[in-house]
Amino acid sequence: MAIPENTDLVRDAAQGNHEAFETLVNRHAGMVTGVAYSVCGDFSLSEDIGQEVFVEAWKKLSTIRDPENFAGWICTIARRRAIDAVRAKNSTHANCSIDNMPFEIPDRNQVTPEANMSMNQEREWIWSMLSELPEMYREPMVLFYRCEESTRDVAIALGEKESTIRQRLKRGREMLRTEMTQSIRKTLGETAPKAAFAALVMASLPSTTYAAGASATTAVAGKASGVGSTVVKSAAATAFGGAAIGSLIGVAGGALGTWMSWKNCEYESQQRLIVRRTMHLLFGMLVFGILVGVLITAKVQGLLASNSLFVGLLAGLHLLAVGCTCLWVWRFNLGYKRLADEARAAGEPVREFVQRQRDDVRKQTQVVRADGSIGYEAFQWRAAPWFGSCIGSTAWMVPLAVASIWFGSTGLGMFAIGCFLVALLLASVAWVRRDHLFAYWSFQFAIAAAMVLTAVVLVAISTLANAETLQYLQWTPWGWLVLLMYPAISLYFWWIRRSFERRMLQSPD
Repeated sequence: MAIPENTDLVRDAAQGNHEAFETLVNRHAGMVTGVAYSVCGDFSLSEDIGQEVFVEAWKKLSTIRDPENFAGWICTIARRRAIDAVRAKNSTHANCSIDNMPFEIPDRNQVTPEANMSMNQEREWIWSMLSELPEMYREPMVLFYRCEESTRDVAIALGEKESTIRQRLKRGREMLRTEMTQSIRKTLGETAPKAAFAALVMASLPSTTYAAGASATTAVAGKASGVGSTVVKSAAATAFGGAAIGSLIGVAGGALGTWMSWKNCEYESQQRLIVRRTMHLLFGMLVFGILVGVLITAKVQGLLASNSLFVGLLAGLHLLAVGCTCLWVWRFNLGYKRLADEARAAGEPVREFVQRQRDDVRKQTQVVRADGSIGYEAFQWRAAPWFGSCIGSTAWMVPLAVASIWFGSTGLGMFAIGCFLVALLLASVAWVRRDHLFAYWSFQFAIAAAMVLTAVVLVAISTLANAETLQYLQWTPWGWLVLLMYPAISLYFWWIRRSFERRMLQSPD
């Protein structure tokens, strides 16, 4: 069944149709009480004012010249009534609630006195923040979170262009800290009128008076396209999409590396060790994925109300996973070396494929040092590993730049793009001069450069990003932990080089 437009509902309600008016009340309750709250700063008083406004609107439906503009018309009434209520409250120091209504408002939530006190304190704190905003920014923000975050509905209610509303919301968010905006969104959503609100309004309508005789002009309102919202969410997801793709690439690289290690084992006992330890690692990854999924589900379901607790637990899980992975690598290396020593001592022959490959590698990697000694270098100049490492470590800056520019942090976006181009330039210069550069030290330099560029971009996020960009990036200080991976990679490269040369020197020709 098609949902009736405001024009049809206003025309039917003006002819005395209670059901049509109840639909209008349900549709605009959040908007009307939001306008009142933006003026008076009292949730309870705003609902009292809202009920009075709808009763008044019922009586004056026949005076509407443009039924399509019902939302703007009733919001204007709400704003005037709220201003009158605040003036009366300030002049008489009396409670302006409509206590003389012929019905009682039921207690919707039975809460303890302590919980009620905490809730009241939170609401007072939120109003103390909102009241600091100019009305032109405060009212759109209140209505935005009361109207299911629809800028189109807010624009209709305030008689402004949708682009103007988006600009005011952006400016309003910039004037509040990110965590304050999150608290406002939560509280305004929880205090939106529930289903009982419409019943209270309908119960308060006078039984003998109804609006009739209105000659409503038929007009069909356009449907909300939601294109702007979709584009914004897609742009925000771009930055996280880069991280997800990077993770998938990392997993694929790990799988390829494991297979190559298994293929190039000197002894069959080492192959069996790789299979066993890989199964252990996959099981650990599964457990980690389940724990992260449970944590995210708990956050979505509202079981973890504190953002700091959620971030702390998530960071703790990641640190635990990193620690377990390092322990796994350490134990694997010890076991791998022990099996090689035992097989060599027992006279077990090296696998034929490995022996042929070792002879080729020995020829390709052998170098004569300045002192005349012979050594072997694991790192060689290859285009794919070189550019893949240099560009891959800074590729995340590109989606970050796209999201930043979309949300108005143009300076941050251009800075991130600049850092990525610097990394690309350094990689290209080193590749051109590869005949004069040592591959191993070039890789170490690339790691150090990527670490410096990452740190610089993290500083830029903290200083150049506006509130809206920080909100959609979900930026937290825990992001600095990413810098720990660079020294770890550098040490890993050192260990590869050292182990490779020692193995080449110790292995028989």
